[in-house]
Amino acid sequence: MANLSTSYLGLNLTNPIIVASSRLTAQLDGLKKSEDAGAGAVVLKSIFEEQIEYDSNTMINGMDEYAAHTDAYDFFNNSSKDYYIDTYLELVEQAKRSLSIPVIASVNCRNSGSWLDYAHRFQEVGADALEMNMFIVPSNISESSSEVEQKYLNLIKNLKNRLNIPLALKMGTYFSGMANFMNQLDTMGLSGLVLFNRYYKTDIDIESMNLKAGKIISVEEESAVPLQWTALMSGELSCDICGNTGIYSGETIIKFLLAGAAAVQICSSVMTGGYDIIGKMTEIIENWMERKNYSSISDFSGKLCQENYENPDIWERSQYIKAVCGIS
Repeated sequence: MANLSTSYLGLNLTNPIIVASSRLTAQLDGLKKSEDAGAGAVVLKSIFEEQIEYDSNTMINGMDEYAAHTDAYDFFNNSSKDYYIDTYLELVEQAKRSLSIPVIASVNCRNSGSWLDYAHRFQEVGADALEMNMFIVPSNISESSSEVEQKYLNLIKNLKNRLNIPLALKMGTYFSGMANFMNQLDTMGLSGLVLFNRYYKTDIDIESMNLKAGKIISVEEESAVPLQWTALMSGELSCDICGNTGIYSGETIIKFLLAGAAAVQICSSVMTGGYDIIGKMTEIIENWMERKNYSSISDFSGKLCQENYENPDIWERSQYIKAVCGIS
């Protein structure tokens, strides 16, 4: 029987399927369902720096009598932040007590704020690793690409100094020198990169003339971009790559493994197809491995990445691939 075990962020997974940070992993019940369905690991729903700040301000709103008293205001402000942080850390502890698969904590942040002061508490409550979910909208016309990238690098450096557990960055595609930036992250000692994040999308309601939230569910076609970058970079970096976005089938997971991914994260496919889809995915991978006479994932991992493919330039083509390269 095919062995689907793999290693991601130095963690041993029974298979490469990780349930991503989402409402699916916001409560212990969803985490248990993920494990029971066969997930190799789970990423807890992100604790949001913005949400902590907003909820903290909301909680102390109306306490005008304390606003003039700096010590009192700081006390209530810090206490309210501690409440939300402690609630999240309690979920991490519960998950570690209840699950046998790796539990990865997640934090969504924008800058090197006060949240860095409690980052070390993730490892203290038993998190196996930490996934940093960070995105700086590069909309400031006076800010260069290198300045934006440096913000990421500074934050990661500060965070690594506070942690002993593996750290991964769930990143987006808004980088002009993607390969160079990934290499800088790898050189810093980052344990993994998750390619790529799906961010909140703003839409317009043309009838009410108001803004609204866009679709949050991915589609299968979105897997093409992370698959390409996985193939381009997996042979260049020492850190692990985890594929993310548009992964709906076992066949797609096989593609990511062939491209060099150590694991994949799924979310929308579980939201639309239920937890049972995890078992269906692993069955497809097992059957394919048996047909190809592969006994373990290491037998074919990265077999078709750019460094190993006979015509590596194909992975870098962005237009007219079929006509130019003869791809069927």
